[in-house]
Amino acid sequence: MASTAMSFCSPPLTSSRASVLPYFQQLNPNRLSFPINLNTAKRAPNHTVQYAPLPLKVLCGRGKKGKTAKTPTTSDPVYRNRLVNMFVNRILKKGKKSLAYHIIYQALKKIQQKTESNPLAVLREAVNGVTPDVAVKARRVGGSTHQVPIEVGTFQGKALAIRWLLEASRKRQGRSMVLKLSSEVMDAAKGNGEAIKKRETTHKMAEANRAFVHFR
Repeated sequence: MASTAMSFCSPPLTSSRASVLPYFQQLNPNRLSFPINLNTAKRAPNHTVQYAPLPLKVLCGRGKKGKTAKTPTTSDPVYRNRLVNMFVNRILKKGKKSLAYHIIYQALKKIQQKTESNPLAVLREAVNGVTPDVAVKARRVGGSTHQVPIEVGTFQGKALAIRWLLEASRKRQGRSMVLKLSSEVMDAAKGNGEAIKKRETTHKMAEANRAFVHFR
C-alpha cells in the first residue's frame, strides 16, 4: 500500500508525514498509516494495533492550486495546418475522429472544386471574417444580470468563429454535413451567412451594453 500511495505523490513525503502526524510517526515511523483505535495506541504504545492506510489527500499534502498547462494545437496529417485540426477537434462527436477528418477534408475538397482556389485560404478568410473583436458575458451585479462586453483574444476569437461556423452549418437545410459546412464557409468568406450575422449581433449587443464595461 505504501508503494502505491507514494507513486501518486512527488516529492517524497517524509517531512509532510512528520508534520501531519508527528505523534503516530514516533510510534511507527516506517508505516504510511495511522492506528484505527487511537485510544489504545495512546494508552499502550508498544501494544499491537491495527493500522489503516492514510488518505491520499493527507499523503500528498497539496491543495487544488496551480494552473493546468494548455496543450499546444497540433497540425492535421494531410494539410499540416493547425486551423484545420481545430475544426476537426470541434466537429468531433462521440470520439469519432476519423469521421470528423472525413467531413473536414471532403468539405475542403468541395470548396476547391467550386471556387477553383486554395481551400485553406478560403477557410482562413472565413474564420477571419467571423472572428469577433469583442464578446459579451453575463455578470450578476446587485441582483440583476448584465451583458458585460469583454475583449476577445486571438485564440478565443478563433474558437468562437469556429463554433459559430459549425453551429450555422448544422442549422442549414440538408442531410450532408459536408455540403452544409462547405457552403457556410464559402458564404462566410464572401461576408454572408448566419455566422457573419452572429458576429454582427454580438458587436451590436456589446455596443448597447458599453455602460457596463466597468463590471468586468
